Parts: sequence; C-alpha cells; structure tokens
Amino acid sequence: MIIAISASFILTVILGIVMLPVLRQLKIGQVVRDDGPKDHLKKAGTPTMGGLIFILPIIGCTLFFSWNNPEALAACILIFLSSLVGFIDDFLKIKRKNKDGLKPLFKTAFFVTISLAYAIYIVYFSSVGSDVIIPFTNAGQAFTIPGWLYTAFIVLFYNAVINAVNFTDGVDGLCGSVTVVVFIFFAIASKIIFDDIDMTYMSLIIIGAMIGYLVFNVHPAKLLMGDTGSLALGGAVTAIAVNLQIPWIVLIAGIIYVIEILSSVIQVMHYKRTKRRIFLMAPIHHHFELKHWSENKIVIIFSGISLAGGILAFLTI
Repeated sequence: MIIAISASFILTVILGIVMLPVLRQLKIGQVVRDDGPKDHLKKAGTPTMGGLIFILPIIGCTLFFSWNNPEALAACILIFLSSLVGFIDDFLKIKRKNKDGLKPLFKTAFFVTISLAYAIYIVYFSSVGSDVIIPFTNAGQAFTIPGWLYTAFIVLFYNAVINAVNFTDGVDGLCGSVTVVVFIFFAIASKIIFDDIDMTYMSLIIIGAMIGYLVFNVHPAKLLMGDTGSLALGGAVTAIAVNLQIPWIVLIAGIIYVIEILSSVIQVMHYKRTKRRIFLMAPIHHHFELKHWSENKIVIIFSGISLAGGILAFLTI
C-alpha cells in the first residue's frame, strides 16, 4: 500500500514538472470570472488543465494494482469520461478567452449519459448491485433498493457530486486538500470496515496523487486543476461511495462539498425571490475571501471541517 501511494505521488510530481512549462508555452492559462473576487484577477493566465497530472497516475496506478477487478475498471472509466468532459469545457474556455465553456445542455447530456451507463453496469452487471448499507448498523446490514430506482439515484448522485466538487475548486489548494481528507476516510473505511482491498488501493492512490498535485497548487498556485481535474475527482468520489454501498456518507465525509454547492443554490434561490444576497459571494469560500480571510486560512479551516466530517462518518458506519 505504501508503494501505491508513493507511486501515484511520484508520478504526479514528475508529470507536473514536465507539463508545467509545456502548458505555459502553449499559453493554456486560466480564464478568471470577471464577477469573482478582484484578487483572483491576478490568477488570469495561470496554467490550467492541471488535472491531467493526477488523473493519469490515478488511472494508471489503479489499473496496475486492481487490473482484475471489474468495478475498479468501471471506476477508472467513469473518472476518465468525467475528466474528458471537463477537458472539453476547459479547452473551449481557453479558446474563446471567456468563462463560457460547454453549453449547460450539452454538459448535462454528457453527464447523464455517462452516469446512466455506469449506474446500469453497477446495478445489473456488478457484484455491488442495488444494496445500500444502513447507517449506525454493522457493515453487513444493507437495504436493497429496486434496481430501476437505484439506477436513477446513482445518476442524480453523480451529477450532484461532480458539481459539488467542482464548486469547491475556487481557492488555491482547497479542492485538493479537502479531497485528500475525504479519501483518507475512504481508505480507512474500505480497509478496516469493508475489507475492500481494491477500493483501499484506489483511495490511497488518489491521496498520493492529490498530495503530488498540491506541490504545484498551494497558494500562490503555479498550476490549477480546471474542470479537467475537479470533474474527475467528482467521478472518483461517486465511484468509491457507490462501490462501498454508502453513497449517503458523502453528506458527512464530504461535508465541505455539500456546503459549497448548497451555499450557491441558496444564494441563487434567495436572490431570485428577494433580490438580496445571503452571502457576500457564493460559493461560500468566496464569502470568506471577501471577509478578508486568506486563502491559506480558508484551506486550513475547511480541511479541518472535512476531517471532523470524516471522523463522524466513520462512527456512523
């Protein structure tokens, strides 16, 4: 297991060293929202699509250690296809030199198609099936959901998770740090509670890759993951939660993801109804930026909340 996390870390760092000057030379730079915090304007042009440096090691190492596990292979396909949509989105933003990438209708159609195919495989063709483990009971106690209903749930779950993780990527080091903490929980739970060696390996590989990515992404970031990376991570969270039959755990272990997307939804709904804002800016990390929190402070506190969520999640299983 030490080899798995070390290999993904080393490969990610090597890819970062190799790709960073290439991305700069190709002028693949971040397009910054003009309605975001003014301090973010200085990030314009920072190399993006950095998700490539950890996606390749994640998929490659997972296939190396779990090549004979069909669920791990399906998870890799989900991660790759999620990243591919993000890559297209990032590419269009850079080409057009604005924040508009794929049209929402096209993006939604891609996501629904990807998640539907994955859900059908998991429910009808894998050993996972449509069982969901009940909280606060022994890990062996599960509730079987009708196949068609669980298929629909996985589609909705995937789309919610990838958007939540994507919303978390807005401050240097935030998404990467929170994701490390989330997958520490998955690694411990999959090993100690579920004895699922393949999901343990995958979790450790993602931890190693994200630490390697943070070498380049801590404030001030030299490289940004873009939708290429954040959507892939959303796919990874979805796959492991579904494979362990605990999708509900994301509400606890992934509490920061939940808070980030809920803050945006609440902000939009409240503004449409009252023309007033609850937060200075959404997602909520921007609210704290405008409250003059440093980016490092936000990362530390949000990661601490994630750690608390992971501990609580472990106690609920």
